[in-house]
Amino acid sequence: MTRTVISSSSSLRRSVLGVLWLAALPVLTTSAQNSALDARQVMERVDNLADGETVTANYTMILIDRRDRQRTRELTLYAKDYDDSTRTLTRFSAPADISGTGYLNYDWTDAERDDDSWLYLPALQRVKRLASSETSDSFLGSDFTYADINGIELDWYDYSFVSESEEIDGQDCWVIDIVPKASVREKAEEATGYSRLRAWISKENFVQIRAQAWELRGNRIKYFLAEDVHQVQGYWTTGRLQAITTRNDRQEHASILQLNDVSYDSELNDEFFTSESLQRNSNPN
Repeated sequence: MTRTVISSSSSLRRSVLGVLWLAALPVLTTSAQNSALDARQVMERVDNLADGETVTANYTMILIDRRDRQRTRELTLYAKDYDDSTRTLTRFSAPADISGTGYLNYDWTDAERDDDSWLYLPALQRVKRLASSETSDSFLGSDFTYADINGIELDWYDYSFVSESEEIDGQDCWVIDIVPKASVREKAEEATGYSRLRAWISKENFVQIRAQAWELRGNRIKYFLAEDVHQVQGYWTTGRLQAITTRNDRQEHASILQLNDVSYDSELNDEFFTSESLQRNSNPN
């Protein structure tokens, strides 16, 4: 895939903030090599981490309102690499009012080509193609947006160090500011709904463990936190990803993606990753 906060032509794309199926092979670099990297190179390393040809992951999504009331949803994410794209399908299985809902995204390797995305809502019994202006919208009522799920183009942004060493939960991290380039600012802001981003990248494995996003509207700041980062089948995997939306420094609501199980490099049927399969609810194998 080609996106990290972000992008790569042959690895499963990382989402804009935190990586929902965060995965990477161990990174064998010396401290001297790491210290020589500039901010852009760090983000390229994050983007280029190997993460398998396919992934199937089952999640529980927890939605938390301002009164701390919780609702849960069950979903499965499938992704597969192709020569020209990475294709990702998300399907909800519970509760009943959202069961059968599906979201399909094609992330094209060509950076000049916009993503193609489709949403299937069983109540309407039709597949809706999403416009690029809709990718900054909430992902089915959560604090994650479609852009957070899809990822964005690495080349849209300029990168600079806020700090070259900050300790987060015992991990030495780079802290990097991510600001849209003037030439594509309007496009980047429309696609994400964010004016700028900040990322905390572990020096141990180039995993993004925290992120912050400044929303364009409503004086809101969104915080992302990746927890329970561990290896599965040799890939680094995030067990829990939280997004918290704040306004004037007060929490409005939050969402959690809790990983239940995951499988990498399993066989997934190409016919599964089509807009027609969204409505048929076909089997991926």
